[in-house]
Amino acid sequence: MTAIISFANQKGGVGKSTLCIQAAYYLSKQEKKVLVLDMDAQGNTSSRLAPKADAESSKPVFSGTKTIELFTEVLSSITPMPCGPFLDLIHTPVNDPELAEVESSPLEIALLPERHLRDFLQTYDFVLIDCPPSLGRKLVAALALSTHVVCPVKLSGFAVDGVEGLLHTIIGVQENVNPNLKLLGLIINDMDRSTSHDRALKELTAAIPDLLFKNKIMHRSPLDTATSEGLPIWDLSYGHVAAKEVKAVLDEILERIEN
Repeated sequence: MTAIISFANQKGGVGKSTLCIQAAYYLSKQEKKVLVLDMDAQGNTSSRLAPKADAESSKPVFSGTKTIELFTEVLSSITPMPCGPFLDLIHTPVNDPELAEVESSPLEIALLPERHLRDFLQTYDFVLIDCPPSLGRKLVAALALSTHVVCPVKLSGFAVDGVEGLLHTIIGVQENVNPNLKLLGLIINDMDRSTSHDRALKELTAAIPDLLFKNKIMHRSPLDTATSEGLPIWDLSYGHVAAKEVKAVLDEILERIEN
């Protein structure tokens, strides 16, 4: 069965795109057939994964089906963009105003992507969905599609109620739209050794111990570089520590899917 994983959090800058991109590279390197679906109107994941105009350019060249097309009533065909061996993308242009406007549409529109993609996605081993930083139509659309959801979080300025709204949304989708959706847990990302981060981690551990991943990603500047340049972290010669942490988290995601 295809594993369809949403990377979700209503806050921006917590590592959703980073983990989605690195997971895409990791799984496709293992010759798993992977589709990335970019549900974020900012289009950061698409711009990193898409082929470039030439070897000297950082400008992405987009083709195929756009994410916004999945929210139309009639969609005659779906053409993913090839981004490398075993890796395809349904893309969002940078700062796509049409996709942003989906949030003002009736709630029913959130169910259209699942209807269009239901059979198409079964040709992949993994589908990875980069979700928007909001609790709205696009997030519901992603969760309605998904078999699993994972939530990256940062501890900076973090409180337990910071994920409460997200968890309520996930539960609502489970109860009303997608009873097969499974919450894999929360991944601590960009953690440092400060007292405030330690305190926030203890608070989370006390409140929701079963939901926390045992592996964490510490603050690692090579990971920021890899994400900005659209590279696998293990391709950076100075990124071996960050690569080890990222791989451990990705392996734990796979373990939790299997259990």
